[in-house]
This record gives sequence, structure tokens and C-alpha cells, in this order.
Amino acid sequence: MKFGIFGNSSKSSVTATLRKLSKYFNKNKIEYFISKDIFLSGNEISGSRYFSNKYIAKNSDVIISLGGDGTFLNTARIVGNSGIPILGVNLGGLGFLAEILPDETIKFLDEIKAGDFEACERTVLKITLPDNKILHGLNDIVLDREKSIRLIDVEIFYNDEYVGRFLADGAIVSTPTGSTAYSLSAGGPVVTLMSKVMLLTPICPHSLNIRPIIFPDDGTIKLRVRQNISARLTADGQKVAVIKSPAEIKISKAGHTIKTIKRKGQTYFATLNTKLFWTAERWRN
Repeated sequence: MKFGIFGNSSKSSVTATLRKLSKYFNKNKIEYFISKDIFLSGNEISGSRYFSNKYIAKNSDVIISLGGDGTFLNTARIVGNSGIPILGVNLGGLGFLAEILPDETIKFLDEIKAGDFEACERTVLKITLPDNKILHGLNDIVLDREKSIRLIDVEIFYNDEYVGRFLADGAIVSTPTGSTAYSLSAGGPVVTLMSKVMLLTPICPHSLNIRPIIFPDDGTIKLRVRQNISARLTADGQKVAVIKSPAEIKISKAGHTIKTIKRKGQTYFATLNTKLFWTAERWRN
């Protein structure tokens, strides 16, 4: 089994974690590939060298992402449709995607070697721009105005059926994975990972009647921007495209998924209770 390692070079603990991983892999004679960015971010890692992102994504059996959820999303973008599973090590804050803590990493690698882990497939969104260019999002696609805080006028269609129209700061189309991210902050529901749906959550709509909508993910959501403006589309906070409107944007389920690695028996609801503090201390006997 070969491991690739990506990470966020701005995290203060990334070098220390990288040293632990390097020592572990060298001791166990496991082949591994460190990305250039994190290799050069600190002192030289003894017995190691760095590789290009393309080489790592092509030659690894498992990818380790060192950082927070943003780092994980960037890693997912690099991995793309390769099908390589990603293990997220949380050097950040909340850690919905990067669940493993640094101190737990070595023990969990032993479990991975023994096959004692579970893989979870997560839906990816595909957005088709007016010029037929494609963006992908593991969490979400955000539509808003470029360089303006004014409202955007959007019509919604699902499989070419008219759904409605709203004025808002923007709109978020998210996967079940992204339901606990920006969509949740904007008032969207929490959706379990096994649900085959896409969520549309308006951002601060100028009407109390507009609410988040859940669509089956085997169809296509079409957003039609009505004004003559520059509209911005952001995928996972990573990739940005600016289009001139009036224009139509199509969002559907991508033809590939992102695989994540988790401990056996670690349930989604256990993660929600931990990360969102649903189980308050005062309720425990």
C-alpha cells in the first residue's frame, strides 16, 4: 500500500505531524509521497523527498490530508475522479471531513494496514457553465454577485420544471456532505450522507416565504440569473468562475464520487453530536 500526503503548509503543526508519519512509514518500509508544498514548508524531513501533485494522485493507494476541512476539499479537487480514498487528519478547527486527530494517526494507520477501516463514498456536484466549462464541488456550489452586495434575481428549475423565483444575496446548492457547511449557516437542514439528494439554500432571501428545497440527485437543477450583471460561481471555496448574465447554470450529480476513510463503527450521528455539540454535558447523568 502506497500513501500520498497533502497538507496545509500554514498550519503550525503540519511539520511535526509529517515527521511522525515519515518515521512510521520508514520504520515499516511503506512507500510514501510527500507533496512539494508541505515538504518545503518546514525543515527537511529526514529520509524523504517531495513529489508533484500529479505524480502523487497517480501512484498512491491512499491519500492523507493534513489540515482542516478546507485542506480536505483542496485534496479532493486534486484527487478528482481517480477513486483514491482520502484520510483526513484534523489540524484545523471543526473537522467534519478531517476527523482523525494527529495523536490518533499512527494507531489508525496500523488499523488501515490490517484492513480495519470503512470507506464512505460522497456525492460530488457538477456545474455546467454557459460556455460548457465544468466545475466540481464536494461540499457546494455558491452563486452570488461579483464585487457587489446587491441582491441577485434567480429563477429555479428542476428537470426543466419551473420551481420558483427569489431575490437574495445568493444561493447555495450543496451535497449531503456540504449540508453541515455554508448551507447550515444559511439556515439549511442537516442531511445524512446516505441521502440521494441535492439541497438548494437561498442566502438571506428578501422574502420570508422562501425556504431551502431538497431535490432528488438524479435530476438537474437549473439556475437562471435574470439581471444584466456579473455573477460569480464558487465551487467548495476553491474554484471561481465569473459569468455575464442573463445566463443559465446547470447543476447535477457528477459521474464520480470522493471516497473517504473512517474508523469502523464511527457513525454520522456520532460525528454530529461531537462536532455540533448536540449532546450537552448538562444532559448527561
